[in-house]
Amino acid sequence: MDLNLLRTFLSVYETGSLTLTARALFVTQPSVSHTLARLRQELGDELFVRGGRRMEPTPLARELYPVFQESVGRIDLAVESVRSFDPATSAYRFRLCLSDLGELGFLPQILRRISAEAPEVEIEVVPMEIAHLAEWLAKGSVDAAIASWPISGSFESVLLKRENYVCLLRKDFPLAGERLNLAEFLAAGHAIVARSTGHQLAEQAMDALGIVRRSTVMVHHFAVLPAIVSECNLAAIVPESMAAGWLQQWPLKIESLPFDVPPLEVTLHRRAADRESAALAWFHQALLDALS
Repeated sequence: MDLNLLRTFLSVYETGSLTLTARALFVTQPSVSHTLARLRQELGDELFVRGGRRMEPTPLARELYPVFQESVGRIDLAVESVRSFDPATSAYRFRLCLSDLGELGFLPQILRRISAEAPEVEIEVVPMEIAHLAEWLAKGSVDAAIASWPISGSFESVLLKRENYVCLLRKDFPLAGERLNLAEFLAAGHAIVARSTGHQLAEQAMDALGIVRRSTVMVHHFAVLPAIVSECNLAAIVPESMAAGWLQQWPLKIESLPFDVPPLEVTLHRRAADRESAALAWFHQALLDALS
């Protein structure tokens, strides 16, 4: 089977769109339609049917997707492993998984480091979903990830830093004493960040102590916290370095949490590979250089 048929299948599955597939593969939309017709004939199945604005996969397509994804990934890696890589001229696209905190805290220096040596290289940032990260790294769906929660699997990982969680409050939040106590913490409304971001240590500590917060708002991005906490009597649990940076721009203050939470460990994970390509080896070293 023509490998380009499988690439088209994977793109249509992931984007749900013939137009976006054509754009991603640098071909015309009629060419994608023709390729899809060949695939349907080859496999004896519709594979994708129109469902509203998306092309929805059939049961067979859902079954084939992980097999095709892993197979094409292994072929690409095998080819890349015997190719030389020149960062000065390459237009390679790397996929880096980050939370929004990672985007704020690490992406600027990563881009600065990479653009200095590889001006044509592209970085695609994949939003963090901690429950899927081990699978993504194992299958090569992402080339590297920076996470603050341990993941299962035999991946090469490097600890970047350790830091504490603190409580973020607006600057004039009333306190009875010099420090935030547990009663004040529980009485406040809370802006809670979803666990899918990988920040769960404080949640686990509270679960173990039987502490139940009064949730006012659940968000999926840390970046919105300074805007909402500075306007409301809300408390939010955030990494200390990020909170300290927000104090320079927002009317906020930070307090120690009134219970013990282990420090978070921010770790760089690299994708699993039996034989790593020169491109991936360069990318991982560039990440370490940028974040050391």
